[in-house]
Amino acid sequence: MKLRDFNWKTLLPYDRGNEEAEFEQKFIDNLKVYLLSGNQPAACALLTQLEGSNKGLSLPLRIDVCRILYELLTSQKLNLTLFNVCCTTLGSLLEHEDQLTIDDIAFDWRKLYDLIRSLAFPKTWHGEHLQRRARLKYVVDLICDIGRFFPYSAAAEVFQELLPQIQFNSMDWQVINVQLLNLFVSTSVSPSGKGYAEHPQSSPERWLPTIFSLWSFDVHASSYSAYYMNMVAALAMENAGRIKLTNEQVRFAFASGLHFFNLPVTRGTVPLPRSHSQSLTDTSYFYRLPQSGSLPLSEEKALTFARFIVYTIRDESSGGTMDLFEQLVQMIEPFYHPSNNGSWTGILSRFLRNLSKDLLLRVVTEADEDCKTPVDMRLTRRMRRRFVVSLRTLAMLLLFSKSEESISMSHSALKNLAEIEPDLIFEPLLETLYTAIDSITETHRMISAMRALAKLASTLSNFSHYPQGAQHVAPLLVLTLPGIDVNDPTKTWFALAFIRSLCFNGVVFEELPVTGDMPASRTMSKASMVTDAADKDLDLDDEPELDMELIEWMTRASTAQFETWIDQYLRRIFALVDNLSSSLETSDTSSSGDSGLQAMVAHTTEVVLHQCGERYYPMISRLITEFATNISSLSAVDSMCKVVFAYVSAMPEIALQTLLPVCCERINEDIENGAGRTPSLSRRSRSHSEATLVWFASVLSVLTDLQRGEYLMPYKDQLLNTVNLLFEHCMSRQVYAIAGKILRNIIVSLTRMYPQRGHSVSDEVWSDPEFRENHFRHWGQLPKLDDPDFTIKWHPLSQQGIDFALDLVRRIFVPRIADLDKFIDANPDKLKSTTSQDNVYLNKLFVTLRFAIRSLGGLTPPPGAPIAADKLADAIVEGSDANGMPKRFRIDGQVEAGYIFSDSSSEEYREIASIRDQIGAAVAKALAYMAKSNEDDVENIKSLIRLTQDYMCYYGMDRSTSVALRRNWNSGLDSLILDTNECRMPRYFASKNLMSVQASRLLHNTRFMRASELTSDITLKLSKLCLSLYSEVRSYAISALDNIMSLFPETKYPLIPHFLAELEEKEDSDPEKMIGALRVLDTQSLRHAIMRNWHYLPQLVLGLCRAQHEDKPIVKKSIMNMAISQVGYLTAPLPIQTMDESLQALVRSLKSPNVPCFDGAEFEAAVAHGFAKCLENFELARAENIRLASSLVDILRHAGTTWRFAAIAGYYVDHISGANSSPEPRLLGTLAEFLTSDLVLFRESATINLTHLLSNIKRLSKLKFPNIAAASARSDVDLGGTGSRVISDIPYIELCERALADGDNSDAALAPYLDSPATGWFVWPLQAKIHSAPNQDGAMAFGKIDPESQAAYDAVRDVLFSDGKWDSIAKLFSQESARPSGDDGFSVTHAAFYKQTFSLYDFPLLEQAWPAIEKLALDNERMGAQRASSEMISGVLRGSKHWSRESLDKMWGLLIPLLSTVFSKLRPDTIRYWQTCLRFAFARRDPRRFLPLIRLVMYGNPFDPLSEAPFTEAAKLELMLLLLNSWDWRIVSAISASKPRLFDALAHPYKQVRDAAGILMYMMSSSEYSVSYTSVELAIDDLARYGATGRDFSHWVGSQRTQTLIADMDSQVSLWKADHIPSNEGTSNYSRGSKTLLTFFLAGFGYGSKRLSIEHIPSMLPVFSVLQEQTDDEELARLAKAVMQYLAQVLYTAQMSEAVTSKVLTLLEESSNSWHVITKTLPLLCTLTFSNRFTLLHDVRMRIVDTTALFLEHDQIEVRQIASRALASLVKCASNNVIADMNSKFSAKISTRLPRVRYGKPAKDPAAYSRLALARHAGVLGLSCLVLAFPYTIPDWLPEVLLLLAGCIDDPNPIQSTVQKTFAEFRRTHMDTWHEDRKKFTSSQLELLTDMLVSPCYYA
Repeated sequence: MKLRDFNWKTLLPYDRGNEEAEFEQKFIDNLKVYLLSGNQPAACALLTQLEGSNKGLSLPLRIDVCRILYELLTSQKLNLTLFNVCCTTLGSLLEHEDQLTIDDIAFDWRKLYDLIRSLAFPKTWHGEHLQRRARLKYVVDLICDIGRFFPYSAAAEVFQELLPQIQFNSMDWQVINVQLLNLFVSTSVSPSGKGYAEHPQSSPERWLPTIFSLWSFDVHASSYSAYYMNMVAALAMENAGRIKLTNEQVRFAFASGLHFFNLPVTRGTVPLPRSHSQSLTDTSYFYRLPQSGSLPLSEEKALTFARFIVYTIRDESSGGTMDLFEQLVQMIEPFYHPSNNGSWTGILSRFLRNLSKDLLLRVVTEADEDCKTPVDMRLTRRMRRRFVVSLRTLAMLLLFSKSEESISMSHSALKNLAEIEPDLIFEPLLETLYTAIDSITETHRMISAMRALAKLASTLSNFSHYPQGAQHVAPLLVLTLPGIDVNDPTKTWFALAFIRSLCFNGVVFEELPVTGDMPASRTMSKASMVTDAADKDLDLDDEPELDMELIEWMTRASTAQFETWIDQYLRRIFALVDNLSSSLETSDTSSSGDSGLQAMVAHTTEVVLHQCGERYYPMISRLITEFATNISSLSAVDSMCKVVFAYVSAMPEIALQTLLPVCCERINEDIENGAGRTPSLSRRSRSHSEATLVWFASVLSVLTDLQRGEYLMPYKDQLLNTVNLLFEHCMSRQVYAIAGKILRNIIVSLTRMYPQRGHSVSDEVWSDPEFRENHFRHWGQLPKLDDPDFTIKWHPLSQQGIDFALDLVRRIFVPRIADLDKFIDANPDKLKSTTSQDNVYLNKLFVTLRFAIRSLGGLTPPPGAPIAADKLADAIVEGSDANGMPKRFRIDGQVEAGYIFSDSSSEEYREIASIRDQIGAAVAKALAYMAKSNEDDVENIKSLIRLTQDYMCYYGMDRSTSVALRRNWNSGLDSLILDTNECRMPRYFASKNLMSVQASRLLHNTRFMRASELTSDITLKLSKLCLSLYSEVRSYAISALDNIMSLFPETKYPLIPHFLAELEEKEDSDPEKMIGALRVLDTQSLRHAIMRNWHYLPQLVLGLCRAQHEDKPIVKKSIMNMAISQVGYLTAPLPIQTMDESLQALVRSLKSPNVPCFDGAEFEAAVAHGFAKCLENFELARAENIRLASSLVDILRHAGTTWRFAAIAGYYVDHISGANSSPEPRLLGTLAEFLTSDLVLFRESATINLTHLLSNIKRLSKLKFPNIAAASARSDVDLGGTGSRVISDIPYIELCERALADGDNSDAALAPYLDSPATGWFVWPLQAKIHSAPNQDGAMAFGKIDPESQAAYDAVRDVLFSDGKWDSIAKLFSQESARPSGDDGFSVTHAAFYKQTFSLYDFPLLEQAWPAIEKLALDNERMGAQRASSEMISGVLRGSKHWSRESLDKMWGLLIPLLSTVFSKLRPDTIRYWQTCLRFAFARRDPRRFLPLIRLVMYGNPFDPLSEAPFTEAAKLELMLLLLNSWDWRIVSAISASKPRLFDALAHPYKQVRDAAGILMYMMSSSEYSVSYTSVELAIDDLARYGATGRDFSHWVGSQRTQTLIADMDSQVSLWKADHIPSNEGTSNYSRGSKTLLTFFLAGFGYGSKRLSIEHIPSMLPVFSVLQEQTDDEELARLAKAVMQYLAQVLYTAQMSEAVTSKVLTLLEESSNSWHVITKTLPLLCTLTFSNRFTLLHDVRMRIVDTTALFLEHDQIEVRQIASRALASLVKCASNNVIADMNSKFSAKISTRLPRVRYGKPAKDPAAYSRLALARHAGVLGLSCLVLAFPYTIPDWLPEVLLLLAGCIDDPNPIQSTVQKTFAEFRRTHMDTWHEDRKKFTSSQLELLTDMLVSPCYYA
């Protein structure tokens, strides 16, 4: 059993009956009724009881519930709350993989796909943007959980659906397509082995090449690669042993994964020019797609890559995953060093953590007996240890990082790795940690070491897992003890966390006997004798042999330090408590950090004392007694009490013996001396005379808290006497409040059941001598909760203790009730000042009675009865309003909770009930009294409110305490590392959770109380205090009322009108009362009740919209906040839906196998009754919704309505006038009028609302009249795997060209429109959605309007067609407005509005608006006019989709002349408006819809390269560029046919024109590429034909036209170069032509596809390398450098990387005489090698190394230096064999010494001397590369290399300077770890190298 599945209720000490079966029966019966009757709120509330847990539902029942929830989500229209609950509940029920599999249940993926498409690609009339995005997030999360339950045939179907939507020329909308592939392609298999064998079309082996082919499309984009990586990783993880990836596929994934890390080597450092980076078109925001065109799905790159690596390890073969991973570690290791910090640090640290986590998960899974992975496919011990050694290197480097996140990740990684191979981790780690903790000067290292120990404590001290660790426990405890430092809270926290973790793991603090001397180490194998960790790493096969006798002896010997440690620990804790307390002396409140540290101190001390042996009890008792009786200051009371509570919890009997008599004696003495008698209402006394009394009373309250009754009873006389004295004589609020706590604690301890916290083992085991003598052997053995022998002891009750408790109640509490009545009767008038004795006495009565309630609360169950069946639905819904309430243990009634008086007929029960009733009557009387005469007595009213709340709500538990217990439980689990696959947990935490379970049961029972006349009266009186003039009183009262309403739902509805009335405008309105009313109405209990109840919702909405009586900022802010919080969840009433027959049958068949099914006449009557009630509620809601809309319109139209409240009214109108209701004429007319309001806010609101409402009219009209033009144009055509032939005989890619050439009436122009831009680019679907050409009959698109919408249609028409309306619209909408930075100013909201209006009202509206539009468009001097006209024209173009041919001809007759004029006068500041206008119009539309406009752009005023108007000509090219961006492959042939003179602009004198021409030429060339498979089946089969990684789409040579173009550009530039005169560099044709050529290729890095650039740039490297040296033209050099850098950083496929590398090497070899080219190219070669390390073959990499090494002997020293740095970076990626060969080669070069040459004298043979010096320098540079390639480690060969270099120190320069620089860099990088690194050198080596490695001293 897993920990999350454990039923904690089995550990309760009382009989629970058959709760699970009862819950299951009631749940099923009521769920069926609610679903069939359409009661969505009740169904939602009921389902929340299942959310997050199984509630014991049987497996068949869970399957049926899952099916129903799935059908509800995908076939019914659910409200947002029910939708979200269904998603989370379904995911929760399916998440337990060990119970439900695809063999049990399968879901139709298509339904969920259609749902997510409707949410991600909404229609305009959908509205409800916030709700839709919330739904989308829940659906995405659900698919992640449910994907493994899609049928095996689903994969083929998903590819059929999604592959035709792929279009990677442009990345527009492609993110979602890749995400949908990731979500819906299932990668799991059936445990039974069935599945893909029966559905071979869906098998991963078949579609994997397709995934890798798609991956290659955009292999350079890590954002896409993460999703592909996730698919392949999930496939490897879920099909372990069934599917094996090839080495080619693994290399491909590693190459892509390397670019996830954002390393500086693999990312661009040269920004693209603005013109290049803006060439992409993103139309997603036109359609309001979420999150910039992507789903709310984020694949963590580090997680997916790590998972891929771990689950593809199958063997240790060369080129396999293990080999590649070790190479990857070698490459990225330098980036883990603390000094190498950057943007890559975070993802690298997460990558490390995820690797270790997934490795541990795989190891644990494969160790399971039920593991399905074949044995030969599992990790061997050797493989496991190799992997751990590699990861250990990275984790140790990250241990002392500068980033807190990285440090945490390293600790998690080390923890996971230690769970796998502890000996490989702890031996080097402990050495580092001992050194770091012992460090005084490096605090950050010490803190990190402390954190690491806290994280690894449980693993280190687990004797069965790592026996050697036990001997380190005591030394580490002693070493970390100074970490408890009063001056360093952070260090203290982690020191305590380490100690606490050891205690949780079962470490016992007791000295063990040691017999004899330390045993001699017996003979062991070589594996166990080695002492060097590195040597142990090499021995990966043999199991280590441990000398257990020696280990146990050393562990026993180490326990002798425990006694001293405990003494020092307590003394440090006392000092820490005193320091924390003294720091609070000047403050009334403590900071959250101090409070947390105080809690940590108390918690740790408690578990430490629990784990101490009895022999230390006297010492502990003495120390704590001295501390507790030594008064320091009152500010230390709280901290001291927490330490004392830890003492009491661990040693209750001893604590009472040592402290209780002292406390009672000192209290009595102080009271007799007059302490506490001075009246005071101060919560914290500063009186020195009361210090001792408060101190010892506080200690006494702790002593009696949760104390065992059997230990308390011997002191009952002392306690009774002390309590009496405190209550009778003390008038200080702090003292009598503590007295109340003491009395409550005594009564609760004597009468309440609670689990006892104790040792880490049971008392029986603790008392076992064998355990006590060998307790270290049990360290780390957590108890199994599901073990039948596991028990938790509960506090035993005795009749004697119960009688004493009742006696205390009668003696002290009961008389106070009468005293309160007498006091009120005796003081009818207002009391004196708050310091008067009467005032304090009244407060004392309130406080005392409150503690009386809290003492009696758990003795009897709350008065209540099971809820009647006809009222259960409302009760469940109301119960869901309360925040913080636990899930129900029973649907309709109370459960057993361990009450001692549960029999209502018993005398004790009646007595306690009578006392509560008396207190209740006194409370009601006191409320009336305080409200009448003492409303300004704030302190007493606050005390009375708390008393009132407890009386109404407290029966042993309240919400806040229950929430705190659950929060503490969750935070405790967060600090604990538990294996959730096992049902194990420390006993301490088990007892804490049982306390939380018990608290939840107590709180559960309070929800079934019924309001009486008394409770209703009290609630009403309390509600009046919520409107108090005093903010403190309001806050207390509102909190109390919220708690009361959560338990007594029926009391809230009479109060709602009372609070709503305060929102109305009145002459005597009080803003303070309004604030109180708003706060009450915004409580969760009332807010939810009002939002679903249309009796009150209209009143609240109208109240908020009219509450403008006073201009007070806090009131306005409260109103606005409340409105905004509600409006997102407010919708028009949802009609009651009738389920289809299949879903009804599924719901009716739902039944529990354990209990009888609820059916028959009674069931049908319940369904009918529920349906009638829901229908009645809906009719009421619909009627109220109409009235509310009308009232809101009145508010909007009222002249006195301010803009703020009009905005609120507009928000509400937007949400209540949705697609579920018919448009309201008056509302639409008003909104249309508001289009010309003077207030911007009104206009914007009207625009948005009209857009949705007009769209809804269109939708309803299409549904009502399917034959109108707008509805009949669209159809689905079956392509049948023939591509586009069914659409037209003309090839689809040529349709636009033919239509332009043949005319608007040609077959090409009239062929059906295919609006989807992706259809057919990659593959043609089986079926396509087409639109017929415009009708010729002249009918309007919406010739008929839905009858119910006709009036609204006419209302808007009347306004829009009124005289002067469009002139006003043009004037107001053209006003300048502030826009965010980066926004072009074009309003998509306005354009969408115009689209809807022109679409609905057709060409007549355009005629009406045309004069205004034309006037704006021709005003080219005003940016606002250009923006507004572009928005209007975009709406016209977009809205004319269904117009007739006649209307379209008229439209084009108006638009084309106007646009021709506009385009000829474009300016730099206005062109962006028209570009966005056209993008909006063209988005996802067939280009043949805009033939006249395309002609205008291409032929109307063609590009003239000889023109002297550069911006005009550039604008023409920009517009053509826009056509390409919008239609890509569908229009490129048409543009080519127009023969734009782009080549003539190659050397244009103006940069704008050149850039535009270069980009346009590239885009035309790139757009010619399309794959266009005729069917998906053919595509998948063809891609598989290319091999395991599929077809390589990453590069393309281009069409014949493109190849000719590139050759012509190259040739022309070469010709110009011949005539180039350097002095005229900046103005020559050669310079300008070269820039255009570079811009052409750079466009590939800003455009979506690089395939052309990376194909052709390598062949032009000689040209570009020369261009880098053009020092006279900085721009040209910069462009050339950018091209070269991007070329080097691109990730290539295996085939392409070899070709590119070969070109670069050839360039180097042919440029041997041009050292400038070499120095520029060598670094690029290194970058290229690093970026493509896993795609380059070994032979190619060796050629790169050899070529680079040759340049070490170049004549030019600059080349040698660059080659040295380049070779060092290559060495970092080289294998050990390569490094060994290089070492030998370079060592040989320096073996021959230079002949001695006297200073100033020439060498005997200068030429030979120069050759020898050059060779020797090359050798020194080569060895220097080897040294510098390992800046943070010391390989075995490195000391000898350093010695060789040291021998060259006396050589002449540049050899000497090279050696000096090498040693200086070595010293710098190894400075921090030299104390460890020096161990790799022998003493003789260190002696020889001392002078080289020690920094020179000034005084030397």
